[in-house]
Amino acid sequence: MSAPLPKRLWQKFQRSRVGRSIFRVGLPESNLERSQAMVSSFLLHFQPAKVNRHSLRASYSMGLGLISLYLFLILTGTGVLLMFYYVPSTERAYDVMKDLEFVISAGLVLRNMHRWAAHLMVLFVLLHLCRVFYTGLTNGHASSTGCWASDSFC
Repeated sequence: MSAPLPKRLWQKFQRSRVGRSIFRVGLPESNLERSQAMVSSFLLHFQPAKVNRHSLRASYSMGLGLISLYLFLILTGTGVLLMFYYVPSTERAYDVMKDLEFVISAGLVLRNMHRWAAHLMVLFVLLHLCRVFYTGLTNGHASSTGCWASDSFC
């Protein structure tokens, strides 16, 4: 009898090139192997090897500041790319936007990424500000450490 499908898929993934690059030391079973896996993988080394249970709760941080930062980076990148093509004149603005939508490859995708990132950033920044305010993080030292700018300082 063969192994169940999820286990076979996992074994196939581990033998693939991508799987070997992520899990270079195999599937970790001890704290030392977990640390080695985190340090030896480019994708995983951004995250800590050990995390407290308390910090894994969804209500702890919700990552709203980090999401806002990522949306800001998307806005900056797409804004710079759109800036190369857009002409801010009343005579040509409409024609340039139509060209961007229908003539330029992935122009509509780029414009919509910029638009949705802007809408979502407003939403997540407001949610972040409400979370910081209602959890009382504006009292004491938190307001002086830039808590309004990022979750990571709170």
